[in-house]
Amino acid sequence: MIRNVRALVLWTKRSRDADKVVGLFTRELGRLTVRATSAARSTAKLGALTEPFVEGEMTVYTGVDQAWGKLVGGQLVRSFPHLRTDMTRVTAAAWMCEIVNRMTPVEQPSPEKFALLSEALEALETATSYEILRLGFAVRFLNYAGFGLDHWETWQRFLAEHPARAVDLQTGPLAVLGAAHWDDGSAAALMQLAGRMVADQLDRPLAVNRFRQMTGIEI
Repeated sequence: MIRNVRALVLWTKRSRDADKVVGLFTRELGRLTVRATSAARSTAKLGALTEPFVEGEMTVYTGVDQAWGKLVGGQLVRSFPHLRTDMTRVTAAAWMCEIVNRMTPVEQPSPEKFALLSEALEALETATSYEILRLGFAVRFLNYAGFGLDHWETWQRFLAEHPARAVDLQTGPLAVLGAAHWDDGSAAALMQLAGRMVADQLDRPLAVNRFRQMTGIEI
């Protein structure tokens, strides 16, 4: 079946010859893995559409009982160019995309998660601070994934002490959070809780965290 979808590229790797295998998160079909034939060639029409962190209108073919689909066409909507020129932004974007990839079941649509990731990547383009933006992303993603913080003492204490900040984390524009600097340390315990909750759902640590440990990049 051929479907037209709005998609974000979570990851990409070169396959045999000049093909690419691409992890997509689509608004209509959820998470998919597709092969893009010859997309690694410098002249490939699908080359730009299969780079990490881009958003596009894509045409995919999905067969019955096939693990992978095939990317057969599409057009670029947004490329988030600043995510390619700054290693800290690249790392933060990879952290968000890996969480979505690792904690989202295959072919289960979640328009809320899609909109969240799209907004988060856009916010990263201009962010001057990453900690609060990452926390806002994590709070919302965990809620959409069914692992909300509402019943945790750490969140309840934060809500009581910083009600306006709690609302910002849950519903405020992520671009605003990307410019926020909370220098009183109030976010530290929440970040630890969110990180622990993510780790509890995974069978192995996030690859991007191992990269951060080796390079010393702070996000």
